[in-house]
Amino acid sequence: MDNNDDFEVLDVENYKGEKNQQFSHQALVMSVMNNCIKAGSNEMRSGYWNEKLDRLGNKALSYVPDTRKEFIESVKTAEMIMCCDLDEDAKNKIKKIKEKLKEEYKNLCDEEKKNWQGLHISVKKDRWNRGITFIENSLNVNLPYYQEYLEFAVDCYREIFAELTELTKRVGFYEEEVWEA
Repeated sequence: MDNNDDFEVLDVENYKGEKNQQFSHQALVMSVMNNCIKAGSNEMRSGYWNEKLDRLGNKALSYVPDTRKEFIESVKTAEMIMCCDLDEDAKNKIKKIKEKLKEEYKNLCDEEKKNWQGLHISVKKDRWNRGITFIENSLNVNLPYYQEYLEFAVDCYREIFAELTELTKRVGFYEEEVWEA
């Protein structure tokens, strides 16, 4: 081993990264809320497949995500990040919104069940052949009940996001930091 290859390990016990590498809950909340705003600012539409042909005539499929689901997931993530900030008021309001969402899901499942039970056997067979089946307490993504649920869910998650936004004011995330020299 050459003497030039020697190195010394310094004390890393009190190492601090650069200033912009420090954890900031406020910055994290701002980032996740910004993602919610971006996702909620899009046209709310279901996902679909784009089909393109290359020069040789081969199909190339690319999926365009469901913007409703993206928005819902962004708000769920914001709620997850802000769980430590939730006060009793926010918890109660969010709980009521989620109960309303569960009730709507149950109602739509019941409607889908009634519809399925009322179908003629030939229509049921046609749906089975196309992969459209009925499962108790579940919504089939290929039927309008699921789409109706997603539309309702978007509105509910907009309410949750509004409550999270009001919460940021209550916990003082908008306050300016005071620096003294």
